[in-house]
Amino acid sequence: MKRIAIITLGCKANQAESSIILNQFEPFKLVSWQEEADIYIINTCTVTNRTDYKSRYLIRQALTKKAKNPSIQIIVTGCYAQRYPEEITKLGNIDFVVDNQQKLNIADILAGNSYEFMDIMQAKDFACKLTNKMYDRTRAFQIIQDGCNFNCAYCAVPYGRGRSRSATLEQILQQARLFVKNGYKEIVLSGINLGLYKDGDNDLTDVLRCLNDLEGLELIRISSLEPQLFNYKLINLLPSLPKLCPHFHIPLQSGTDSGLKRMKRHYTTTTIKKLVFDILDKIPSAAIGMDVITGFPGETEEEHKFTCDFICSLPLAYLHTFSYSKRKGTPAAEMTNQIPKKIKNQHSNELIHISQELTANYTNLLYSNNIPLRGIVENSENGCSEFLSDHYVRVYLSKEYPVGELVKTSAKEVKIAGESDV
Repeated sequence: MKRIAIITLGCKANQAESSIILNQFEPFKLVSWQEEADIYIINTCTVTNRTDYKSRYLIRQALTKKAKNPSIQIIVTGCYAQRYPEEITKLGNIDFVVDNQQKLNIADILAGNSYEFMDIMQAKDFACKLTNKMYDRTRAFQIIQDGCNFNCAYCAVPYGRGRSRSATLEQILQQARLFVKNGYKEIVLSGINLGLYKDGDNDLTDVLRCLNDLEGLELIRISSLEPQLFNYKLINLLPSLPKLCPHFHIPLQSGTDSGLKRMKRHYTTTTIKKLVFDILDKIPSAAIGMDVITGFPGETEEEHKFTCDFICSLPLAYLHTFSYSKRKGTPAAEMTNQIPKKIKNQHSNELIHISQELTANYTNLLYSNNIPLRGIVENSENGCSEFLSDHYVRVYLSKEYPVGELVKTSAKEVKIAGESDV
């Protein structure tokens, strides 16, 4: 039985794909990255310079092991591998650098099937393979869409993932039924740009309706949705989907129209504000979180302050703050007025502080209204249990429940973690 160590960087889509990759090897023994293995797989990310660095660091760790045991096989895939295969090859004796479109075929490639690295921009169809389980997770991450048709000025992801491609509705239901059959009660729908999902006349709303009717599935969570794709058809559907988690993550990126224009984003702050209140009109206790990029080229102190003020004017649950990272080949990398690291760090710290205040206010809202909370138990020991709730706050209960079980409670009956623990 082959011993496989796999490490995954980046998004939920990568995490979902890593489980599918492993499932193709059955039977096998999954070991930790620090243990001795026969096969080391690095599923990389290239969203920032930091993730590029982490990818190279992990590859070098695997190469060190291979220097001691030449029979070890090393496979590198993911977005960093897609963008820089030659750079990876120069690091050492890598067995295969596998492109994103064919990464689900790694087991077949190692078994001797012919393989040629593919330009991801040539990919036309959604790569679909089923999996029985998510490794080391109690919630199932299901990728239903790949690629992105937007070319935001800062983003390298379209160059690593290609153009938008979607699973068929039947493929989605087939995988969801398999997850439910194997005991998963929550599915997290993910994609590179999930709002672009399309299968003929079917869109994301049709996926949600069908999953909401799936017997045995208790919770559905949707990952990040672009603001301009969070349309009224979806907003109006929200109250009729009892299984849908009232948690919505919306990439804001800048709280100024001038910043959004430089970023080549396709909406305005007015659009964002209306969207937030339209969602809360349908689900008043919804957890709405946003991504914000600080230090984008040309950002002024006035724009930063305006972004902070704009965010504070919205009843959000949290922020995910990112300092701008120059990505080779993107328009933003060539822009003048790059922001010094010291200023980016200062602005980032200010936004993190705002996020902590937002989360505290949102937690108080849950407590004061004793909002019902649901979740799938992730850990259970020493008389306590914990789970990530449908409202995206981490919950601790003074009772042990079986891992994987759905628990229904309310805010005043549990301890809710702070933002740093979510």
